[in-house]
Amino acid sequence: MFLKVSAGGEPTFEDRDNFRAFKLVVEGDRGKVDDVRRALAGKAELADADTAWIFADALRHWPGVENNTAWQQNFSAMIEKARPHGWIDDARSAIKAHIEWVTP
Repeated sequence: MFLKVSAGGEPTFEDRDNFRAFKLVVEGDRGKVDDVRRALAGKAELADADTAWIFADALRHWPGVENNTAWQQNFSAMIEKARPHGWIDDARSAIKAHIEWVTP
């Protein structure tokens, strides 16, 4: 699964049922980090141009999955599998994701 920010700054949640992969995909130039930060306000925090912390609650409440019990359970299981690897920040309830910059 991945959170994507389009070249126009619109965030979408894609490949939602892939619980084996997690990243942030950004259409555009790495120099647009501040624009991406604004686009993801309340959904994620960018540590730098390579790393994001995506808020689990933002994904849990995304339209289309918020009332899907099976999805919520699988998402919880994914988080638990990631925890021993240091990819979970419990204080922020966030999941670490690498950022993939792509040409729009």
